[in-house]
Parts: sequence; C-alpha cells; structure tokens
Amino acid sequence: MGHFLWEDFKMILMAFCIIPAVNKRSKKKEDEMRRIRTKRILAVSLGLLIFTGAAGFGVASAKMAPGPSKDPITGKEYAGSERCSGCHKKQYDAWKNTIHAWMVRPIARGDFKNVKADLTVPDAPKPDEYNWAYVIGGWYKEERYAFWDEQGNIISGEYEYNRPRKHFTIRKSKDGALERIDWFNECGYCHATGTNYKERTFVEFSIGCEACHGPTADHARNPKAVKAVIDRNAENCGRCHIRARMKGDLKKFNYPVHYELNKPDTLMKDLDPEPYTAPGSFWPDQKNANRHRQQYLEWIKSRHYGVPGLSCVTCHDPHVGSLNYRVGHLRVDERAICAKCHEAIVSDSVKHSGHRYEVASCSSCHLPYTIASGSLPNHTFETIPPSKSLQFGVNERGNPRMPNSCNLYCHTKEPASVMDQKYQNLFKKSSK
Repeated sequence: MGHFLWEDFKMILMAFCIIPAVNKRSKKKEDEMRRIRTKRILAVSLGLLIFTGAAGFGVASAKMAPGPSKDPITGKEYAGSERCSGCHKKQYDAWKNTIHAWMVRPIARGDFKNVKADLTVPDAPKPDEYNWAYVIGGWYKEERYAFWDEQGNIISGEYEYNRPRKHFTIRKSKDGALERIDWFNECGYCHATGTNYKERTFVEFSIGCEACHGPTADHARNPKAVKAVIDRNAENCGRCHIRARMKGDLKKFNYPVHYELNKPDTLMKDLDPEPYTAPGSFWPDQKNANRHRQQYLEWIKSRHYGVPGLSCVTCHDPHVGSLNYRVGHLRVDERAICAKCHEAIVSDSVKHSGHRYEVASCSSCHLPYTIASGSLPNHTFETIPPSKSLQFGVNERGNPRMPNSCNLYCHTKEPASVMDQKYQNLFKKSSK
C-alpha cells in the first residue's frame, strides 16, 4: 500500500512542478493557477504526513500494552487473571494481596504515586524527567523505573533504588552511557504474564495465574472439558527465579523461553545460567547467592534437590502473601514443614544445634538472609559455617567476604574464629 501511495504522490508532485511552465498567458489566469497551486501544496503536505505516519517515519508507534497473546510453543490462548476470579475467587482474592500481583505498577510524567522509594535521597529520579511508563518492584529490595521510547517500547532506565540501604544507584553500560534496557527482552517474561517472545505480546502485567498455570482460555470457555494445568515442579518456579540468558539466536532474551509445563527438563534447553563463579551474583564459595532471583540455582546445589515430591510448593503457597510484611508465603509453620522429613531434629532442637527453637529456628540457621542486602534468604539450606568466613577473609573495609549463619545476626560481636571453634565443638566437625 505504501508503494502505491508514494507513486500517487510522485504524480501529484510532477503535475505541480509543471504548472508554472504552462500558465503565463494572463494575470487572471496566473492568479487562478496560483490558488490551485496553493491548494495542491496543502493537499500534498497533508498526504505526506498521513503517508509517513502510516509508514512509521518520525511518528510514534502504539505503546506496548497488554492484549491478546498465545503461548509461543503450544499456540494456546491466554485469558488473563480476571477470568479466573469467577470460579476461583478465594485464590484470586488471596493472590491480589501478594507482591506477585503488583510487581509492575503504572506511573506517568508528573505522577509517581505508585513509587515506593524515598525520593528525597540523592540521585532520585524526578517525576517530570521522562515520559514515565511503569515502576517495577520496590516492595522490599530493588525498585526500577521504566519510560516510553519514541517507538512505544518500554525502556528500563538508569535509576535503581535499594530499599534496605535507602540508596539510589545510577546504572550505566560498559561504555559509560546511561543504561537503557528493552524491558520486554530483558524482563518481560517474569514481570508479565502470557508472554510470547516471538510476537512481543503479553496478556497482563505482573505475575498472574497463568504465569504458573499456563494459557487457560480453553479452560475458561469450557472448564469441565478442559482442565487447568497444575505444575508443582521446582522448575516451574525456577523459570523466573533464575538468572540466565538464552543462547545463540535467542541471546537477546534474558529468560528461558522453551519451558513447557510439567516437563522440567525443558527449563535449561538452550539456556546459559549465571555462572557460580560470577562475583556479583554468588559468594566466593561459588554456591550461595548474594543476588536476588537465583533461588533455583541455589536449589539445585542443595541436598533437597532431587528428593521425590519435594519442590518449592512443598513449603510455599503461591497464592498467599502480604503487601505489608514478609511472610515467606509458607503453607504452615516452618516447624511443621521441616518435621515432615526431619521429625527427630525438630522434636529436639537443643540436641541438634545446642539452641532452643525460640532462640535459633530452622530457618535462622539454614536459610540465612544473605541476599540483596539482607532482603532474602538463601535456598541451599546450608548452615553456612564460620569456617567459610575464615577461608575467604575480609575485604578492604574489614568486612567478611563470605558471611556465615552464626555471625550474620546473632553472634555479631564475636569473631569468626571464636564461632568456628564453638561450631566445631558443637557439631564435632573440622573447620577444614
């Protein structure tokens, strides 16, 4: 169509250009032709504006937004979480009160009401600085800010707020330019639901029902004949709780795109996970993470990995949470969860660790908050011994390069060497 439009415009322009050459017979005739020429100029100008707009030259495209989307593997349609609320109201209402439901929130130029950061600290973004689009996260660790580019894409910019430290970082690329990230390619799969990487579509922002259950439009239309998928594998959670990038031609996607529900082996297909040697993501023991969104990479290093029937949802209820405080989304009290497999230990915690449960719970030792400035617990379930702190020494500020479960929050005034000796005596283990 654009080709025909352009040919038409060329004919009009040619006709316009020859007007002066054929109309010099009389003043009256010349005035008349001048009026015609003026009208043609206006017509051609308007036509060119319409043409260039249709062709996408210099005119902003439609903004990226939720809409119809299909699974790129199965071709099945997504319905959106609102469709689930009619039959699954209890689960829907509970989910609406979780961080998953509010991961991405709208903002706009001059409107930062959905921002959670303290905007009075240095280097904070200004509400009128960009054509703002969305704010991401910010509930207990990092918050990022995205704006629209001229093509209507969502771009995650340079500002990053660290909530535990109440500090803004100005992120830059390797060449020193302010960071500009295509939100869909880098974040969309885990910050939106029903993502189709092939068509750049998604059905809704944030982590909705179909992020875990898959496309359910067929189920919504005929719930008796088509059952919703329930995938309890750790890999279903792991596809977002992982830091990884696709390989080869799909390298621009910073998330797994080949996962199929209830097919756990598909998670790592053509996927390049963050290496355990990366100092910005893992502690120097190359096992425990120091950066968020890596629980699956820790999980596969734990002794829990591979135990039949044991997965994330054994402990966590994915429908339940809170917007006001961290509860870990546990199904029941942690002692009841741990006792399913470790009954003898839970029944006599003093014999196990030398501490009453009220003093040192299972999670305080086995899930220390070593990630994202103390925002998240690790998921190797290792009681990190003081010997690791001794092994890796201290940094230039005198802080340990590797934390341990004993010194992190409880025995903060005792050196790691003292705690190492106590740990050895208690567990009859060598520090080597």
